[in-house]
Amino acid sequence: MIIETSSNCNSRENQAASLSEDELRSLSTSGFVALSAISTTAEVAEIRRIFADLVARRVGEKEGRLFDNMESETRPDGRRSIQLTNPSKYQTWLLDTLYVRNATRIAHQVLSPKSSLTFDFVLLKPAGVGAGTPWHQDEAYLDPKFDHSTLTFWMPLQDVASSDGCMAYLPGSHLRGVLEHRSVHGDRHAHAFECATAVPQEELVVCPLPAGGCAIHGQRTLHTSTNNTSSVDRYAYILTFGIAPVLSKNPRKAPWLEQRRSKESFFRLLFRKVQRIRSSATSMYRVYLKRRLNVISGNHS
Repeated sequence: MIIETSSNCNSRENQAASLSEDELRSLSTSGFVALSAISTTAEVAEIRRIFADLVARRVGEKEGRLFDNMESETRPDGRRSIQLTNPSKYQTWLLDTLYVRNATRIAHQVLSPKSSLTFDFVLLKPAGVGAGTPWHQDEAYLDPKFDHSTLTFWMPLQDVASSDGCMAYLPGSHLRGVLEHRSVHGDRHAHAFECATAVPQEELVVCPLPAGGCAIHGQRTLHTSTNNTSSVDRYAYILTFGIAPVLSKNPRKAPWLEQRRSKESFFRLLFRKVQRIRSSATSMYRVYLKRRLNVISGNHS
């Protein structure tokens, strides 16, 4: 069973694992929709236990999958926004959860029956010091030479409100195209980007959710998360579904991506890109590899 909330986060029951016409309309007009339940209490507790164990054992760190996505170097006071990319690589049970099954059905409904899970990751915002994710659009991370179609699911593993690091959205922002972004803190080696355009705070919609609830948004919807000032570690399990990207007839510019193409960051960024887009078209991988090899050889065409 899925219990759905509209863009203002008022819940109502929905018996099917799909979005209603009203909910689809909200996703289309606002760029996001919030569900008050997409998984079960028991499943959420088990997912949280798995992630706490993986992070405690620093699983994936040597492979570059575990890192602070807000800092290029670990801060003296420790990591404040910990990301583990593709946790399902280490615990395949995650791909068999009700969460993934329900998200898959909705992605097929919204995007296409041909859409599939392209990558998953967990974000931990430690209690008291967890850093909120800056305003951004997911497409800012994607190759501008391709047309993309993705849908992201964000499920908290504990109740979240503004003090816990919940999500917030700017309704209708997905209709504005891809906005200019920049490296967070001006650090081009940090993973995160932030929108360089001012976001009208009076228009944002904050979405508190119970554990096992879910916020769904498209690739161009401006979104952020608040700092975790609570006494509880905030975990969120994120899934991104997509259709294989195709070469764009009108490729856009993304100078914030160009600024990261340096010799010292080549292999790290290439590894992360492949991990994030493991289901993308073969032609896309060739473009990534060729472009970064050109950087090494000094050819920036």
